[in-house]
Amino acid sequence: MGEFTGLLLLLSIGAIATILVLSAVIAHDAIHPSRHTAGYAVAHGLPTDPADKALPFEQWTLDLPGGAALPVWEITASGSGPTAVFVHGWGQSRIDMLAHVDPWLEKCARLVLYDRRGHGDASGSTARLGTNEHIDLRALLDRLGNGPYILVGHGSGAVVTIATAVDAGPDLAITAVAIYDLADDVHVSICDRLEARGLPTRPLTDLAMLWLRLIGIRQSDTVGAAKDLQCPLLMDRGPEAIPGENY
Repeated sequence: MGEFTGLLLLLSIGAIATILVLSAVIAHDAIHPSRHTAGYAVAHGLPTDPADKALPFEQWTLDLPGGAALPVWEITASGSGPTAVFVHGWGQSRIDMLAHVDPWLEKCARLVLYDRRGHGDASGSTARLGTNEHIDLRALLDRLGNGPYILVGHGSGAVVTIATAVDAGPDLAITAVAIYDLADDVHVSICDRLEARGLPTRPLTDLAMLWLRLIGIRQSDTVGAAKDLQCPLLMDRGPEAIPGENY
């Protein structure tokens, strides 16, 4: 009986260690998504930058405190309206958002696309899954200068746009927020992604959320926050609104 108890204890410890490791891997993957860079665009037959769509643009980098550097495309459009700023979802980049600028070209004076932390060609930080990323977007708007602005967000990028508009106050002219496929529940998004691959979810995902909380990733009440918006909110939940992983 003693040997059996020892074996059972050893197996239990091994099982617990395996669960902890797997949950840590899930958390790690959440903040280290695949990078949609120029190589990804070429492999998928997508434009690598606005020039491939015959759009005049400038490329520059938004340098943030802590060493994060976010690449930016600033496209000159033909309209006389506001500046539209596009915020991509998890696992995407400004390259993905290039496919959706056409309807805005005649409505806006300029279009701005950037890579969020941990995505595309951004450097100096891991993905934050929306947590405090409104600070980054606000820094981008401050750098851009003259508004007004329309914020266009997809997936968890929609979380960033709404948080930015709510936090902006009267000093920043945000005239509207347009969002596609809002994804503000990190846990649900992680579960959906694992299920799509035929992998187990809970309790691994619950532990993964604990790992994420340890590094400051927090759930956001975006629906509640949206009630405090002082500008129109445009929503499109269509499955073809913006293709990509809804996260």
